Amino acid sequence: METTGVPTVPGIELGPLLGRGANSEVWEGVALADGRRVAVKVTGGDPEAAEAAVREAEVSARVALEHVLAVQACLPLPGGRVALVMPLMRGGSLAALVRARGHLSPGEVVTVLAPLAGALGRLHGAGVVHGDVSPGNVLLDLQGRPVLADLGLGRLVGEAPGAVWGTPGHLAPELLLGADPAPATDVYALGALGWLALAGEVPDAPGLRPALAEVSRAGAGSEQLVAVLEEALCPEASQRPGADELAGRLFAAARPEALRLVVGGDEATAVTYRLRAAAGRPPRPEAAPGAPRGHSGRHRRGRRPAATGARPGRRALVVAGALVVPALLALGLATAAAVRAPEPPVPRPSPASSSASPVRSPPASRSPAASVSAPADPRVGASAPTEHPALLLGALAEARAAAFRRADAARLEGAETPGGPLHARDAAALAQLSSAGLRYAGLHYRVRDVTVFEAGARAAVLRARIATSAYRVAGAGRSSPRAAGRAQRVRVELRRTGAGWRVQAIRAG
Repeated sequence: METTGVPTVPGIELGPLLGRGANSEVWEGVALADGRRVAVKVTGGDPEAAEAAVREAEVSARVALEHVLAVQACLPLPGGRVALVMPLMRGGSLAALVRARGHLSPGEVVTVLAPLAGALGRLHGAGVVHGDVSPGNVLLDLQGRPVLADLGLGRLVGEAPGAVWGTPGHLAPELLLGADPAPATDVYALGALGWLALAGEVPDAPGLRPALAEVSRAGAGSEQLVAVLEEALCPEASQRPGADELAGRLFAAARPEALRLVVGGDEATAVTYRLRAAAGRPPRPEAAPGAPRGHSGRHRRGRRPAATGARPGRRALVVAGALVVPALLALGLATAAAVRAPEPPVPRPSPASSSASPVRSPPASRSPAASVSAPADPRVGASAPTEHPALLLGALAEARAAAFRRADAARLEGAETPGGPLHARDAAALAQLSSAGLRYAGLHYRVRDVTVFEAGARAAVLRARIATSAYRVAGAGRSSPRAAGRAQRVRVELRRTGAGWRVQAIRAG
């Protein structure tokens, strides 16, 4: 939204501009009647933004809760704009706090999430679903008290469904597959907030992310909290706890601690926090809290075939967004990278098209037996991890890509250890894809810089840089393109089974 000057709001003297989004601006102001300092959100001329502001005021009037930001006044302005007058929260947002500090302690996570879970429980009891529980919509006062903001996406249970908006990384999988917002989707989003607060980055899609325990930076003492958050992030909506139940479990998981705020753009303090957060952990690419790598802003899932486009700054999210995000590999979740090649058994990966780079064999100094001729299926040879590591990794990943290209979990047997955690997550993701009639057409993986980290008779560890190719989420009368992903360094743990080498686990680094 472009600024056209300081707007005139009846009864409010506006001061500095606090922030600007695609469809609104937030100003600091003073209420002329009593001198209260307030925040004033002023929409642009977009009728959809004005409608959302009016909805936010209506929902706020229906439920008055301590940890839900109240709308104190809703004022019509010239040009179809609307101004919402709200309390001024000087502690910033959860998104800014995590961005400055890297992560929060378990006690701080409880301090933020437990009251919000209780507030959501009361909203749900009143028949209201928030619809966009995200780090930018969690605001803090100077004492660290959290409140939920932006009820403009909220809806009353039973209302006719319309377009569904939300923030990437915080959308429950059923929303991406066509379901309407519900209390369980708010619980999932709250679990994603907890993941962000402990790990410093939002979770990838179910089935394609590691366990939170593997990426949490909170250290010892966070085990019970991690388990509670994993329950909230369960892919099956019916198995998530209710918001009130979640609040109780959070309080029991760790002793609440006062938030250590970073206020006023203190860069020295922010850098210190980030250094401490990263201590003892391998460096990882930074992602803006509240958005997965490669994404920003809110996403919309259209509900009517005639709907096209999205409001500025909020990219449209077709139902076919499904389970894989372009940041698929950023947390080390994809099994490996492969080139375009025939279906397994794979004689040798063929050169990739423009959307996938060919697998490159490691330098001879790293693989002394590189000159040995490749077997028909590199997954079978006992010495494949040392003799043909790039070909082995390519064959395994091609088998996995084939499973997602066809939404066929049976094909995972050619890539992953049966019964392993990675296999369980992938199988669950594929079950959701299949039930929605979707598949990832054209999906392949790109791999480079393969090296042997460890190798034994029954187990091995390979390192590589891996990325997804461009692909399309196809089916159910839709075809939605997805861009190629950025390469990430991963460590692939292999096990030798009766059928050959298979992937047991994937870890960052």
